Amino acid sequence: MSGAVYPLQDNQLGAANPRDNVWLSASAGTGKTQVLSARVLRMLLTPGVDPSQILCLTFTKAGAAEMATRINSVLARWVRLDAGTLGKELKYLGAPIDPDTQAHARTLFASVLDCPGGGLRIDTIHAFSQWLLANFPEEAKLTPGARPMEDRERELLAREVLAQMLSEGDEEFAAAVANFSKLKEPDSLRQWLMRCAKSADMWEGQGAWQSPMDARVRSVLGIPVDAGDEWVYEGLGPDRFPDDHVLRMIGPLQEWGTKTADKCIPFMQEWLGLGHEERIGAYSGFRGKLLRADGEPALNLKKPRETYPGFVEGQDLVSQAIKMVEERRALLNLATFLTSAFEMGRKFALRWEKAKEREGYLDFDDLIRRAAQLLGNTDASAWIRYKLDRSFDHILIDEAQDTNESQWDIVFALIDDFFSGEGARGDKIRTIFTVGDYKQAIFGFQGTSPENFEAAKLKVKARIDAAKANAHELRDERLLPTWNDLDLGRSFRTALPVLDFVNQTMDAIGHAEFGLTKPSEPHEGDDRAGLVTLWEPVRGGEEEAGHEDRKQDWLPAHDTQMAENIAEQVRRWVSGEEPFVLEKDYERTGKRRHAQAGDVMVLVRKRKDLARQIVAKLHSKGVAVAGVDRLRLGEPLAVKDLMAALRFASQPLDDLSLANVLVSPLIGWTQEELLEYVPRAPKKRLWDHLRVHEAPRVLETAEKLKALLARADFETPQDLLSWLLTGPWAARRKLVARLGREANDPIDELINSAFAYQAAHTPSLAGFIEWFDAGTTDLKRDADDAGGQVRVMTVHGSKGLQAPIVILADATGDPDTKGDLELRDDRLGDQAQDARKVPLPSLKKEEQVGPVEIASDASKAAAMQEHWRLLYVAMTRAEEALFIGGSLGKQRAQKGPHEDSWYARLEPLFDDGPTDADEIWGTRREFGNRADNQDISLDSPGHDEGDALPRWLTNPVGEEPKPPRPLAPSSAGEEQGADPPLAPEIAKDAARRGTLIHALLERLPDVAPDDRREAAKRWLSRRAPDLDETTRGEMLESALSVLKEPDFAEIFSDKALAEVPLTAQVGGVVIAGTADRLLVTSDSVTVVDFKTSRRPPTDPDHIPRGTIKQMAAYASALEVIYPGREIRAAVLYTHAPQLFEIERAKLDEHKRSLGDTQDKFVPLDIE
Repeated sequence: MSGAVYPLQDNQLGAANPRDNVWLSASAGTGKTQVLSARVLRMLLTPGVDPSQILCLTFTKAGAAEMATRINSVLARWVRLDAGTLGKELKYLGAPIDPDTQAHARTLFASVLDCPGGGLRIDTIHAFSQWLLANFPEEAKLTPGARPMEDRERELLAREVLAQMLSEGDEEFAAAVANFSKLKEPDSLRQWLMRCAKSADMWEGQGAWQSPMDARVRSVLGIPVDAGDEWVYEGLGPDRFPDDHVLRMIGPLQEWGTKTADKCIPFMQEWLGLGHEERIGAYSGFRGKLLRADGEPALNLKKPRETYPGFVEGQDLVSQAIKMVEERRALLNLATFLTSAFEMGRKFALRWEKAKEREGYLDFDDLIRRAAQLLGNTDASAWIRYKLDRSFDHILIDEAQDTNESQWDIVFALIDDFFSGEGARGDKIRTIFTVGDYKQAIFGFQGTSPENFEAAKLKVKARIDAAKANAHELRDERLLPTWNDLDLGRSFRTALPVLDFVNQTMDAIGHAEFGLTKPSEPHEGDDRAGLVTLWEPVRGGEEEAGHEDRKQDWLPAHDTQMAENIAEQVRRWVSGEEPFVLEKDYERTGKRRHAQAGDVMVLVRKRKDLARQIVAKLHSKGVAVAGVDRLRLGEPLAVKDLMAALRFASQPLDDLSLANVLVSPLIGWTQEELLEYVPRAPKKRLWDHLRVHEAPRVLETAEKLKALLARADFETPQDLLSWLLTGPWAARRKLVARLGREANDPIDELINSAFAYQAAHTPSLAGFIEWFDAGTTDLKRDADDAGGQVRVMTVHGSKGLQAPIVILADATGDPDTKGDLELRDDRLGDQAQDARKVPLPSLKKEEQVGPVEIASDASKAAAMQEHWRLLYVAMTRAEEALFIGGSLGKQRAQKGPHEDSWYARLEPLFDDGPTDADEIWGTRREFGNRADNQDISLDSPGHDEGDALPRWLTNPVGEEPKPPRPLAPSSAGEEQGADPPLAPEIAKDAARRGTLIHALLERLPDVAPDDRREAAKRWLSRRAPDLDETTRGEMLESALSVLKEPDFAEIFSDKALAEVPLTAQVGGVVIAGTADRLLVTSDSVTVVDFKTSRRPPTDPDHIPRGTIKQMAAYASALEVIYPGREIRAAVLYTHAPQLFEIERAKLDEHKRSLGDTQDKFVPLDIE
């Protein structure tokens, strides 16, 4: 993503042609993002193409950000490239290199920045839908102020709606809820109600499901509307049941003459004499006689089955007749249950929609559904499409295999007039570009439908063919639309031996198992060293029941040992004990290198405890690890410890919370201390016991806890958290020391949650705890910016990423074939694609009969296909080495991995290779070859031999300033802190947040205290309309909390000045900057600078050196401006809020180095 342009090869060049409509199937690692970016660049280079009329739709925000960064980086470079280099890059793209094209290329960066919104429209489909609805709110019938719903808001609103409905006295609804809860798992009710709420099209529009639903349910299940017991048992009557076969089977059984035969004969004879009504209570008697207990033919009647030709047929017919009766009975029971469930679900769904409208909420499904309706099903649709037809001439779709049916509806509406009528616009070229890979369709659990990928291609091609045919018929001279169906199969990521293994895997499993209609083209790649290794599984044994050495572990012993083995293996690689040699850049640099922590990616199929255990084990062995890629905010130990402290502060008599706090890093008791000091009289509360304990350790702890309780009733949750983290408890430092730097992210998110709560509610500690417990927030770590650390993530999370070494940590796991069941409400009987989908709740195996059984089988088949596609994605993340392992519990250890596990299917591919002993794994088997342990570079992975000269030798020297160049205090000294630098997008957001809070603190002191909140809200809504209310509320609360502090009253009084420009020459250096607050009296001058960092220091001694240097610059300038007066300098951290005055000695110490910055010629960054 550095903005480099590489030569396009073969089909890449054809796919980038901006005049063609292209459908591109791109295998993993074939450079699809490079092609997508190159096509956009080629479009921008084409005369007459307006950058604002290009629309790129991606599946993820990360994909959108990556594409935007690549394109903008290239355009920015082109502005300053010399003609020769620019011509070479244009040639790489297949573009003309004439002077006019080069001159046009240099203007593109400015043209893109001038687009509405400040850049190209590169959005996720959800973001585009939100933009579309925002542009046509009246036509979309949006509630004023509508906004996307957060996860916690969804959870809280769902609880509120259900509670209201249960309290209203609707007996039918309450009975349905009680019956459903009794029959299903505890969490099934909530899941079912939200599925009904998600299926909004079932309850609205033409053919919507209305009450009563019994007939509709029976129709979907294939049951006659008037079916009852007669229909269930009609197959038992003498005229329908295979009595003739039963009669003929008696003779062979009598000839056989065994006890088994004697058990069958009396029942069969009796059966033939029974009437229809009597048979209803007797048909189960066939089980254990002619039939097994499961209803299948009994195989123990060996002689009759072997000697009498019609005996087997008779058993089959009896089995079928009994099964039909039981299936019909199960269908009737199911119909009764589903009717109640649908009635309940419909009521909830309708109330849910009203509640969302009342609150102004839109969830992700609403965005897509409403956007699709807006473009296709409203009176204004034609007008909207006409307006949009003037907005976009080129549409590019990334990750098309993960685009679902509703999302395709939006795309088709956008291109509806591309190839016909006025939409063709004469000679103006209008194109659609789509790239995807069916083999990488792995998001079925999110509702994606990869089968639409092929259907969409046929639909687009049909439109283009029709446009061509019409043009020929009318002898239209305009440019005809072109169609190019291309494949990319050459990988620029993965070594050829690993790709050979992938090819063999797909051949062994079979293309149909991946959901492909034909075998895919073999993968090709660079012929360099590549290795695939199969580790012997870690097997559980008798110690699984409990092991004294594993009391601290929360996983079974075999999973814990797997995590231990992986951590030890990685430690040996990166420590040099068993170095793993990589040679990806060998041809370019002539050097190989040893693997580092950042070269390793550990993949798991699901985000379970194993991933967190691997992270913990790596951390304990000193291996740099970035933590899991995504986690729930309430799950990290750091958050649990802090919330335990808050729970104790809210309820001091909560013994469990207090005990958790005591043994957490916040207090730091050992288990031995807990056992020594906690025992007390029966029914005596732990806090009451500790308050009167006289042990020095307990007295010290009690004083800390009393300090916490003293603040609990008077401070907001955010203030209390900030005090815990940065005050005397120093909780952040202690938690990071125990849990690693990855604990910082959840800590910061917890503070953000407190801000969000405070912005939307009257803050109270008990209220925050209830609010926090009511919902969940997912933390997503940007794994692509792991910064030299091992990445541990799910295969789904690794999509689009890569690593030299990839470890599949749970390849022995059973396939997950569970999925949401749904039927088709096919009223016309033609299996139409637009038949309404009918969701079903989770059903037991015995409930899955008739159409439901067919749907269940189809769901399992689709899940198995996704299981294999997930394997493909996992294997193709590896650049040079793939390691396959897993663990087996006690039972599986005996039988081996499941036959359809990744491990079981991959193991036969190693049969031709040797089995080597391994100190960690017992044995290992290898496919491919390791890199030679020669020509090893000792430099870090990021070292570039081509940049061996010092940068100062090749960079132009800045002209010496005359007069002396001004020094901005905010740039006077910048130190690398303990935390890694923020990613560019995060840094940009953080800088904007700081600017807005600074502006509030400049303006609000002049506003009456009672009016400040409303004034700030109005100002923020004008200055930052693109930010959501939660983010703006957090900024508002941060500013107001500062102004409320009595200790800061003087610096915000009318005597103090705001945003004061300062300029002075000190020792030949011109210092120029802007002071946030300046208080001037007759004998002293106080300068205060605001800092909006979310991680403020705990005391003045921990203020960053760069900040002290900045304040020293201010102080030096003020000594010149106000000679003879005492100069005081202080830093106000708005997040705490806390004011630290910097000692005079520290200021004097840093004044001496102010001139150093003058020599650096760094860009000014004046606050």
